[in-house]
Amino acid sequence: MDFEYEPPLPEDEPPVDEYFEAAKEAIEGLIAEHRVVTERELKVRLEDKFFPWVTKRALNDLVEAGRVVPMGLAGRPGRMETKKFFSLPNFLYDDIVGEMREKKAISKEINAQLTGQAPATYFAEDIFERAFQALGFEIIDRNASEYKGKKVEGTLGKEPPNLDFVLKRDKVVYGVDIKNWIRYEYVTRNEVRFKFNLAKQLGIVPFIIARYIDKSFIFQGIIEQGGICYPFKDLILSPYNAGLARAANQVLGYPVIALDRLPTYKMERILFIHKRYMEKNKS
Repeated sequence: MDFEYEPPLPEDEPPVDEYFEAAKEAIEGLIAEHRVVTERELKVRLEDKFFPWVTKRALNDLVEAGRVVPMGLAGRPGRMETKKFFSLPNFLYDDIVGEMREKKAISKEINAQLTGQAPATYFAEDIFERAFQALGFEIIDRNASEYKGKKVEGTLGKEPPNLDFVLKRDKVVYGVDIKNWIRYEYVTRNEVRFKFNLAKQLGIVPFIIARYIDKSFIFQGIIEQGGICYPFKDLILSPYNAGLARAANQVLGYPVIALDRLPTYKMERILFIHKRYMEKNKS
């Protein structure tokens, strides 16, 4: 689908009252429905309606007003474990403690897929590599930090930063980076901007492929700067994690799919984006 433009909402400016109040109302509605939620859960469930940082501000405002109550589980939380949950004042701890434990366990498993060795990251790259090949893209390089004599800027004594792929089709060369993430914040834009600039340094077209990027940045930070973007919506996991994918979707509302090949409609979207770029930039 095509994206409707939404004006940016800088982090250092307050949101419009009506927009902010709508976010608070949506948060209260979700908590009433699900009894207890995590902050990340709220941001993901509402990401199509509100910027994640607006959801966070609205949540903080509700907590300060006493309309939402923060809760936690007994014991010291471990690494990658959810520390804080949110509920309404009329829900008792004993009534929701089981749901908190379940959400904590699932969140931890998802986090484990996305950090450290990040198996979900590498798996998504392989999935997209096979999709590119099936769509007729020539894979020139993987983990690329140079192209035709141009090199990215790096730090002396360290491995240079790189792009996941350098691809070519119809005489257009793309520098592709894939972000199979669930966490997205205002500052996360900097990660995208960094990869975008690597492609620019190599003199090729930046192509950002990410589960989620806010619409404002897609247009202002990528498309208007000469790049292209495919927000593929669903967190991609291996088929071995099908049970985790179902649990994350059912319990946390995360859009997660477990598969061994990119669905046809997602492949068609990649080709559509490429052809639209060709059409807009034909000489």
